[in-house]
Amino acid sequence: MTEIPEHLLKRSRAAKGKGDDAPSAAVTPAASSAPAAAAPAASGPPAVAAAAAAIPKDAAPEPAKPEPHYIQAAKARKKMPIWAFMIVLALPIWAISFAGTMQEVEVEDELFIESAALYTSSGCAGCHGAGGGGGTGYQLSGGEVIKTFPAPIDMMVHVARGSAAIGGEQYGDPNREGGARIAGNRGNMPAQIGALTELELELVIFHERTALGGEEFTSAAYLEWMEHLRERIEEGDEHEIEIDKLLACADPAQTPGATGEGLFDDEGNNICAGPHFEAGEEIAAG
Repeated sequence: MTEIPEHLLKRSRAAKGKGDDAPSAAVTPAASSAPAAAAPAASGPPAVAAAAAAIPKDAAPEPAKPEPHYIQAAKARKKMPIWAFMIVLALPIWAISFAGTMQEVEVEDELFIESAALYTSSGCAGCHGAGGGGGTGYQLSGGEVIKTFPAPIDMMVHVARGSAAIGGEQYGDPNREGGARIAGNRGNMPAQIGALTELELELVIFHERTALGGEEFTSAAYLEWMEHLRERIEEGDEHEIEIDKLLACADPAQTPGATGEGLFDDEGNNICAGPHFEAGEEIAAG
């Protein structure tokens, strides 16, 4: 067998090495280009891409849900204009300024307050009841006292001197509905002479007839009497009761011992206690 020279073996190995490198060089570019081509497809999130692919291109959009009725009503309701808000804001300021111009209103008439207090403090309420409904004494309410005494002056005489002074005698209206009163038939009413002043007597009678008895006090004579009582309250009148003066002004047909002469001042003015009714004028309008 012939031995191959060394230099030929080296050349053969060199040529073979070049042949092994050529295929790998050719494959490398192709292999490296494959991932580059696939890269764009994997650039976005996989879920979004899949959802977008699942939606048909010609699908219609979902219709909007209708608004609740209370929201529709709120939108349709008329709104308060801006100028109305300005008025509302100004109201407190106006109220404060207006209140400052107001004067205190007289809530209750002193005449009614004073007369009611005297009716209780004098002991009249103890016999005739706080509301005039009666008790040991006769009923005053419901017009009963007006039936007995059509005129205030005759009532003043009876209250001032008491029933014991005329025990057994008839007093008041002789034609009274239900019968005339007889002094002492229902106990004796104590005299108020020395217990009350003349003004206090008139005030008690005023309360018993108007507040309890229901007598009207809108006539000119009654209003004049009421004004006179207010003036005397303000002055602090403390004149004592003079029974002779009361008897001079009372009606003899209704009051035992009355003269009916009247009482006048130097100028001829009637100065009898109580309202001064004209002849023929209705006294108890109630």
